[in-house]
Amino acid sequence: MGYVAFGAQVLLCVTFAVAAVAKLRDLAEFRQSLARLLPAAHALTDRIAVAAAVPVAELTIAVLLVVPGAAFAGTVAALAMTVGFTAVVGLALRRGDQAPCRCFGVSQRRLGPEHLARNAILTAFAALGLADGGTEPAGLIVAGFAGVIGALLVVWADDIAGLFSTGPADRR
Repeated sequence: MGYVAFGAQVLLCVTFAVAAVAKLRDLAEFRQSLARLLPAAHALTDRIAVAAAVPVAELTIAVLLVVPGAAFAGTVAALAMTVGFTAVVGLALRRGDQAPCRCFGVSQRRLGPEHLARNAILTAFAALGLADGGTEPAGLIVAGFAGVIGALLVVWADDIAGLFSTGPADRR
């Protein structure tokens, strides 16, 4: 594993762990957001199952990314998950749905192209997490630190975007 792969895996680990914990903290709100994001899962039982499965899968990915020998499997799972998230957001935007994004908690910021871009960037990092190369311990520290900073930027992207918006996040 090279520096880029290690940094990408740290970014993904932190991002998935934060997303999972945020969803589990308010599972009912996340389940309600799924009603708009996944209209095909119209039955309450379908939404409950998906609402439980998503954070469990995110936590599993985060754990796999830190377990020696399992990081490759975790990265492949993260790649699959980010592709799925990107598709769900893309389809919601195509339908004209601007439901609040509950990806990292209780944000009131409505879905927009920036969420699609964020998910595409996460998908690119998941692909980079599969890169190979040599490493030195000092370089891994720098790459890990960069991964944590990148994850924080991803998690706080809605808040950062809100600083530059012209009005309240829930008005568009």
